[in-house]
Amino acid sequence: MSRPTAFRPAVFGSDAFRSAAFRLGVFLAAVLTTWGVLWLGDSDAGGRLTVGAPAPEEYKAEKAGEVVDTVATEAARQDARDSVGPVYDSDPDKEASAVAAIIELFADLEAIAVGDEPSDPPAAPELPEEEAPEPGGEGSTTTSAAETAPIALTGRVFLDVDGDGDYDPDAEGDRVDEGLARVAVSVRDRDGAAETRTNNEGVWSHELDGAAAVVTVEASDEEIPNGWAAAPEALAQLVECDRGPECVAEPIAVAPNLRPLPDVEKRVKAEYELSDETVEYLAATASDDVVRDGLDEVPHLSTVKQAALDRMQREFGQRIEEHQLEDFKNTQRTSPPLVFHSDTGQDLAGGQAAGEIVAAHLVANYRLDEKATEEKRAEAAETVPDVTVGYVTDQLIVARGVPMTQLHIDAIAETARFASAQQAPLGLLAVIAVLVASAGLYLSRLRSGFWARPRLVVLLAILFVAAGGAVRLAVLLHEGASWYVIPVVAVGFVTAVLFDQRIAGLMALSIGVLTAAGTLDVGVTAYAALAALAPIPFVSSVSTRGAFRNAVVFSALAAAGIASVASWFFHVGPVDNALAVVGESAAWAFGVSAVAALLGLASLQFLESAFDVTTTLGLLDLTDRNHEALQLLQEEAFGTFNHSLMVGTLADAAARSIGADPLLARAMAYYHDLGKTGSPAMFIENQFGIANPHDSMAPEDSAAVIRAHVTVGLELARRFKIPSDVAQGISSHHGDGVMRFFYEKARAERGEDVDINDFRHAGHKPRTEETAILMLADSLEAACRAVFQTEEPTPEAIEKVVNRVVDEKLEDGQLSESPLTLGELTRIRAAFLDSLVGHYHQRIAYPNFPGA
Repeated sequence: MSRPTAFRPAVFGSDAFRSAAFRLGVFLAAVLTTWGVLWLGDSDAGGRLTVGAPAPEEYKAEKAGEVVDTVATEAARQDARDSVGPVYDSDPDKEASAVAAIIELFADLEAIAVGDEPSDPPAAPELPEEEAPEPGGEGSTTTSAAETAPIALTGRVFLDVDGDGDYDPDAEGDRVDEGLARVAVSVRDRDGAAETRTNNEGVWSHELDGAAAVVTVEASDEEIPNGWAAAPEALAQLVECDRGPECVAEPIAVAPNLRPLPDVEKRVKAEYELSDETVEYLAATASDDVVRDGLDEVPHLSTVKQAALDRMQREFGQRIEEHQLEDFKNTQRTSPPLVFHSDTGQDLAGGQAAGEIVAAHLVANYRLDEKATEEKRAEAAETVPDVTVGYVTDQLIVARGVPMTQLHIDAIAETARFASAQQAPLGLLAVIAVLVASAGLYLSRLRSGFWARPRLVVLLAILFVAAGGAVRLAVLLHEGASWYVIPVVAVGFVTAVLFDQRIAGLMALSIGVLTAAGTLDVGVTAYAALAALAPIPFVSSVSTRGAFRNAVVFSALAAAGIASVASWFFHVGPVDNALAVVGESAAWAFGVSAVAALLGLASLQFLESAFDVTTTLGLLDLTDRNHEALQLLQEEAFGTFNHSLMVGTLADAAARSIGADPLLARAMAYYHDLGKTGSPAMFIENQFGIANPHDSMAPEDSAAVIRAHVTVGLELARRFKIPSDVAQGISSHHGDGVMRFFYEKARAERGEDVDINDFRHAGHKPRTEETAILMLADSLEAACRAVFQTEEPTPEAIEKVVNRVVDEKLEDGQLSESPLTLGELTRIRAAFLDSLVGHYHQRIAYPNFPGA
C-alpha cells in the first residue's frame, strides 16, 4: 500500500497562494457584479426616484444649493441649435459628371444613327486571259494600229443622296447627287496597277493598254464621309473594254449608311429616360446630320448639344439645393433654351429637346454638409449658459404625491446633506465590498470546511449576485406593482437547501443590507431580511419531496404575513386605505415568493450537479432503490446489496440519535461497497454455494483484491455522478484499518517478517459524524452476521458485539479524526442496539413446521 509523500513546503505555499488568489478573484467578481446589478444603468437620482412618478414623500432642501435645470437648459440650447440654418457646400464633381453625361449622350446619338459596317467587299476579280492575235494577211506579221492604240478608261465616284444607285445631279429638290472628289482609285491591268484620283466632279480616268482592267476603291478611304458607304461589290469591279478610243466603268455610288429610325429610337429609349417626342426628334436629327455631313452642310445636332450645355452651365452658375432640384427641372421644360437651325430659323422642337436633356441631367450642385451644420449648431448651443434654480435650507422641493420632474430629482440629490449623486455609486460599492468581505471572513474562520471548497465559494458568490438582482428587480418594478415584488424568499430557500441554516441566516442578513443600500427604504429592508429567513425552518428538516412543496407554500405564506406587517407600519400613509395597501402587499409577496421559490426549487438539480453540492433532494434520489447504481449493485452483488441496506438502517438510526444528517448517512451506506461489483465473488456475502477463492490465494493477493473495492467504488461513483459528500463514505468506511484476517494468515505462514502496511485498506479515517457512523455500522453489521450464524441473537449478545466493535475502532484510532464525542458514541451504541434487537427479534416456532 502506498503511503502519503513527504511534506513539501514550497508546494504547499504555491497551493495556498493559488487558493487565496482564487478566493480573492471570486470576492472581487462578486462585489463588482453585485454593484453593477444594483447601480449601473440607473440614471435617476440615487437610483430611487423616477421622472413622472408621484413623489413618495415630501422633500425639502437639507442645505442651500444651486441646481441646474437640465430640461430648461436643454430647451434653450435646442432653440439656439434650431436658429442655425443648414450649411451647404458646392459639389463641382457632380457638375462635371452631369456635363460629361450630356456630351456622352450626343456622342452616342451620332454613333447610333449610323448603321452597322457593310460586309467586307468580295475578293478583287481576276483579269481574263489574253487571247492570241489572229495572223494577218498573206505574209503579214504586224498588228493593226487600231488594236495597239491606248483606251481612255473613265469612271465616277459620287454621293448618292437618294440612294437609287444612279448619278442624277439634275434631280429636283435641294439635295442632289454630287461627285466625290479626291477619292483614290486603283486600276490594275496586264502591265500592273496604277492609282488615280477623282476630280471635283467625281470623275477619274486612266489610259488602258489592254482590253480589261480591275478597278477598286477602298471602303476606308478618308474622302468618303463618315456614315456613308458604297455597296461592297461596287468597290472592286472588272471592266472589259471593246477596242475603241474610250471605255466607261460602272459608277460607284456612296450612299448614307443609316440605321432605320425605329431602331435608333428604340436604342435611345433603352439608354436614356427621355420623352417619346424628344427621342424621335433626336433620332431624326442625328440621321439627317449624317447626310448633312456628307454634303458639307452645317450639322444641326451640335447646335442642340451646345444649347443644352450652355443652359446647363448657366444653371450651375446658381446654387441648386436638393429641395430645389425639381423646380429647376420643371423650368427647363417650361422655358427651354433657344435653338436656331441654319436653314429654317428657330427650332422649337430642338429647344424643347435641349430643355428636357438638361432637366434629365440636372443635379443639385450644393450638398448639405451635416458635419459643418452640426458643428455650427453645437457652437451656438455652447454659448447658451446653464439655467439654474437656487434653493435655501428647508425650502420645499416637492410635496408628496406630486409628479416628479428631473429638476426635483436633481435638487433632492444636490441639496442632500450627505452623499451627492456623484458619490453614491462609490458609497454603494464600498457597502457591498464590506458586506462580502465580512461574509468571507465569517466563513473562513467559523466554517473552514465550507471555505476549503472553491466550488461552494463560487456558488455562494453567485447567490450574492442573485440577491442583488432580486433587489434591482424590485427597484425597477415597484412603481407599477409593489415594493413586495422582491423575490428574496427564493434566495433564502435555495441557500438553505444548498448549504445549511447558518449560511442561509448569513445570506438573509446580507439580503437585508443589499436591500437597504439598493432601496433606502426601511420597510422593504425589514421585509427582505425577514422573508429571506422565513424558508429556513421549513426546509431544515425535510426528507421528502412533498415536504419541499409544503415548504414553498409555507414560506410564501410567511412572506405574505411579513409583508402585511411591514407595509402596515412603514408604507401606510394618513390618507391611504390601510386595508387595501396591506392586502395588496400581502398578495404580491405571496404570489412572487411562491413562483420564485418554485423556480428556485427547479434550479436546484442543475446547481447540485454544476457545483457538486449534496442536498436533501439529491439524497432522496440517491436512496431511491431504482437508482441505476443500486440496480447494478443488486444485480451483480446481491449479498452486498442486502448488507448495504442493513448498514443504511443502522446508520440512519445512529445519525438521528446525535442530530447528524440521517439521509446522508443512509446514502453513504447504500453506496459504500459499490466497488464490490467489480469482483463480487471475492466477498463472502456473495459466495452462495461456492468455495471461498481466498483459500487458494496468497494473503497479499487477497488483501489487494479487498483493497481494490475502494478504488473501483470511487471510479463508479464518478461514472454515476454520485456527489463527493456521499462518495467519501466509499473512501473512509474502512479508514486505514488493517485487514486482520489476511494479516494474521500471512504471519502464520511467514512469521513476523510481514509488513502490516501491506494489509491496510485504501482510504482515510472518517472526518465527519456521518462517515464515522458508517464505519461503525458497516463493521457492526458484518460482525453480527458472522457471530449470529452460530449464536443466539439475544439482546445481551447483541450489546456485547456492539461494544466490541465500537471499542475496537476506538482502540485502533480510526475515530481519531472524527468530531464524535464520547457522549455521542454512547447514544450511537444505544441506537445500534435498538435497531439490531428489532432486526433479530424472537419468532414463534410453528407446530409441525419443517425444521421445527
